[in-house]
Amino acid sequence: MVFIFDMDGVIVDNAVWHLEAFAEFGKRHGLVQTKEDYTKYFGNTNQTIMDSLFNTHLSFDKLDTLSKEKEAIYRELYKPFIQPVEGLPAFLKNASDQAIPIALATSAPKENVDFTLDSTGLKKYFNIISDASMVKRGKPDPEIYLLTAAKLGVQPSDCIVFEDSIAGIQSALSAGMRVIGVATTHKPEELLTYVNEIIMNFDAAEKLIYS
Repeated sequence: MVFIFDMDGVIVDNAVWHLEAFAEFGKRHGLVQTKEDYTKYFGNTNQTIMDSLFNTHLSFDKLDTLSKEKEAIYRELYKPFIQPVEGLPAFLKNASDQAIPIALATSAPKENVDFTLDSTGLKKYFNIISDASMVKRGKPDPEIYLLTAAKLGVQPSDCIVFEDSIAGIQSALSAGMRVIGVATTHKPEELLTYVNEIIMNFDAAEKLIYS
């Protein structure tokens, strides 16, 4: 058994801060989306998001510039408030004490990964980290989860994935992994369409896994 965690919405409950960042980014670039419109992009890579926002396939340089701008806005807004999802530090420590391999598989850029894990003090628990720069196809494609399983040296069926987004859940399921939905970004009833194991935070996660 190994644990694989998505980051946004799983390590931190940060959806509202990404929405605030998108709203500010959109204002700067004259985009017409409302703050709520951006929820459909949760779990996707910045390539997919930016191409959709600007209705064109952006060059690498343009994509890089715009993505870095938006993510810098996000980190600046969220920095004073960042904290791990309730119960997660204790859950990770317990898993680590039992020598259970722990990995991260996120559509976020490396800068956000470092920001999140350093700010929460959780980096020490992750044996493997996979981010958006390491795959060609973002979630819901299973590439990032299959890559992470390969890095861990395990079969997908040995993996328990914690995911909050619909795209992320579909990605892990397509990879052949057991998925536990984390009801932060979406309501439990929304996740029940895709998975039947759902937690609100990590206080009850151990009972669900080990029972």
